[in-house]
Amino acid sequence: MREIPARDPERERATLARLERFARLTDSRFRVPFTGIRFGIGPLMGLIPGIGDFAGLVLSLYLIQQARRIGAPRSLQLRMLGNGLVDAVGGTLPVAGDVFDVFYRANNRNVTLLREHLEARVAEPEPGWWPHPAWLLAAALLLVGLIWLIVV
Repeated sequence: MREIPARDPERERATLARLERFARLTDSRFRVPFTGIRFGIGPLMGLIPGIGDFAGLVLSLYLIQQARRIGAPRSLQLRMLGNGLVDAVGGTLPVAGDVFDVFYRANNRNVTLLREHLEARVAEPEPGWWPHPAWLLAAALLLVGLIWLIVV
């Protein structure tokens, strides 16, 4: 059974900032002049026939490995892998694949998924913080019983 790492908000923030810089470099670092179209080194690597899209998938695997390191659930890791595979397979299409690489931005999508997961995890109360529902029910019944005894 895999051990979930302890929460360390500072380390998670630093990791997320590093991964956001990585995703920006690979997917959206440069801008086509006089347009809002952005691209990174991923689509540039995709121009290399045969190995460019595979290299982009390897870069996506780095993000997944980092997500695993900070305790992201397997379901999130699989979604991230799916984004990387869609990007790699879509990029193999002649000509259209190069355009697809510019607009799909799998690494930006994956960092967004990871950020949302970390924000939701921070918002969750720590385990054991709230009483078990059975205790709440017992306390409510006790309170109702005491009120009934006092009134009757």
